[in-house]
Amino acid sequence: MPTSKRCYECGNENLDQSFCGACGSPLTLNDYISTKVKNQLSDTLRDRDVLEMDSSIKVFKRAWEWIRLIIGIAVGLLVLTGVGVIWKASDFWSGVDKAKQSVTDTAKKSSDDITRSSFQSKQEIFNALKEGKAAIVTASSDAARQAKALKETTVQTKADILKQATSLHDDIKKTRLHLEAASKIQPEIEGMKNQLAQATKDIQAQQKALSSSEQFVKSVFSSHVTQYFSFKLNVGAVRTVDSKKCYVVIPPSTKDGKITVVLLLLDRTPIEGTLQLQQQVAVQPPGSYFNIHNLVVFYWGDPASNLETKPLSVSYFPDKSDTEIIHSLSEHDGRVFADDQPLPEFTK
Repeated sequence: MPTSKRCYECGNENLDQSFCGACGSPLTLNDYISTKVKNQLSDTLRDRDVLEMDSSIKVFKRAWEWIRLIIGIAVGLLVLTGVGVIWKASDFWSGVDKAKQSVTDTAKKSSDDITRSSFQSKQEIFNALKEGKAAIVTASSDAARQAKALKETTVQTKADILKQATSLHDDIKKTRLHLEAASKIQPEIEGMKNQLAQATKDIQAQQKALSSSEQFVKSVFSSHVTQYFSFKLNVGAVRTVDSKKCYVVIPPSTKDGKITVVLLLLDRTPIEGTLQLQQQVAVQPPGSYFNIHNLVVFYWGDPASNLETKPLSVSYFPDKSDTEIIHSLSEHDGRVFADDQPLPEFTK
């Protein structure tokens, strides 16, 4: 795995290489310090050479200006005093001496300036070297500190990797043991899977049956029907047939008879065992009535006139599967008919 190196100059992370890809500085500590010191000394010496050169040029220019001035003065004096050279010789040599003295003073002054500039240059070089040394010491300290931190980080990383590797090895070992144990109980698991699949099928079948039963119960109870019959008898008649052809009342044929036959035509055929007749709160005995499809034959034990006092309620659960429905009751030739079929004479 390639290692990463941090640049001491700019802090950029680099792969395994000798120079920084961002600033070009060396990535090893010794090369970095050597380059830093060399650059600092080069800058310091270059500044000193430039300062000395500037000082020499300034001194030369100043001396040359004085020489030109002296030569000009001398030439002027020679021109002005060309006629009286002889008698002015003493003045000429005096001017020459003065010029010589002036040149000497200028040279001395220039020498003093050069000495002072050289001293200042030396002092500046010394200060620059001192600052460079301090910078080198600081850079070295920083590099040592970074190297120490890098070493500590490397040690910690190594310890963490070793710890993780150990943990991974333990996990692999535990996983191998679990896999071995799982392979041993594989037949049992397969058997349990088959049992679970069969149990799931049985549960689904039971749920389907329960759902069908629930739907059936809901359908049955939601279809409960109650029909009411209010009777209006024809006094003195052999029988009373409803104008809507929904009921027929047949009183006893003799004076000694006590049973009145009541034929009731329901909308649907009742489910067996769900039929119930009731007048107000009086529930009629189950043995007093029966049904043929949707025709109910009811034996009323009280006088027929009592039927007119209160409505008779008939409640039941309809059998929707029975399609042989009687649609009307009628009377022809002294007989009661259900649709086109004659009914027996129940009172005989």
